[in-house]
Amino acid sequence: MWNRHNNFLTEVVHTKNMNLFEEVDVVFFDIDGTLFDQRLAHELALKEIHHGWDIFRGVTAEQLIKAFKIADEAALKRFHEGVDLEKVRSDRSRKVLELLDIDTGHAEEFNSLFYDTYPKMEAGFKGIHEVIDRVEEDHDIGIISNGSKDVQTTKLEAVDLLNRFRTLVFSEEVGYRKPDERIFLHAANLIGARPNYCLYIGDFYMADIVGAHNAGMYTCWINHHGDRPQGLKPDIELKGIDEILEVM
Repeated sequence: MWNRHNNFLTEVVHTKNMNLFEEVDVVFFDIDGTLFDQRLAHELALKEIHHGWDIFRGVTAEQLIKAFKIADEAALKRFHEGVDLEKVRSDRSRKVLELLDIDTGHAEEFNSLFYDTYPKMEAGFKGIHEVIDRVEEDHDIGIISNGSKDVQTTKLEAVDLLNRFRTLVFSEEVGYRKPDERIFLHAANLIGARPNYCLYIGDFYMADIVGAHNAGMYTCWINHHGDRPQGLKPDIELKGIDEILEVM
């Protein structure tokens, strides 16, 4: 494992007015919660599905969204515990229908319809194109994402970013999920850089920040909700990805 935690790192991090982007050659991005507003996309997709499918006639769109949020929270936890992605998705769809007292025999169709709809939502965060344009001026850029290639690339296409990245790494292709340091090291190897010359930008503290840190990368945490977890601190902490332009 690469270890950047030495005197050089301490000097760099605490240098007055230091721009960390000047210290790295490669910037990797997360997708969900960083470039793509997953929560907004969920709501847009669920409203569209609710409007077009009569099995939801007895419930409101808001009730469907609430049930999905409850089921999704449990699903995300199970995914990070290592449960198979397809099983997590299938069980989540079944749970949504259970919460709404709708026949779970429709779960497979609901799951399929959801993934035909949700990744196509135009749900990019404010400023993502300006950020990518600016970062790309001086760095190679890539993606490291938990999820399947088909769904995640559809999201990038929906926000017009699919062809901007030199390297795309997805957990379900390589067999490692964040925060496993191997997925970060794999991406660094693919792009031809040492981890200590890479910066990783993500919103999920444990998967993104702890994972990238353990792989020897610098970290930028998009902390949307002002969380204060115990443990290591990211090298950069922002409220939204558009603030990267101010940092640079």
